[in-house]
Amino acid sequence: MNRRSFLTWGTAGFATLCSAVGVSFGAVLRFMVPSVFYEPPQLFKIGTPADFPFGPPTFMANEKIYVFRDQNKGFAVASAVCTHLGCTVAFFPSDDRFHCPCHGSVFGAGGNVIHGPAPKPLNWYEVSLARDGQLQVNKDKPVPSSYRLMV
Repeated sequence: MNRRSFLTWGTAGFATLCSAVGVSFGAVLRFMVPSVFYEPPQLFKIGTPADFPFGPPTFMANEKIYVFRDQNKGFAVASAVCTHLGCTVAFFPSDDRFHCPCHGSVFGAGGNVIHGPAPKPLNWYEVSLARDGQLQVNKDKPVPSSYRLMV
């Protein structure tokens, strides 16, 4: 084999090796990015104001929220997700508190931590009235527990 054919074949082999490494690296990068993001929408409608009775809050399991309706104060929406490890809290009207079944955190009616391992209070979300007359919750906009929507 002469020098010219060796360099030609060597160059072709090196180019093939570089392209194979590049394609492999691209495949690894593509593998690291998910094809579908399964994050639910953070802005959603929950129904008309007439769907929610006065009194104890209504639990919406699909969205993991509690909808409060008070005759004098209006509507408020609290998260049903414990701030400790993400368990779903239950509201007990008998003592007007949220209780976490996993590790015993207790939250007051305003979502503040009374005791337990939870590091911070429950989240409250903005609720507004959409153009079609339905209540709309935006989980991307946290609000203070004193926030109310009067309808």
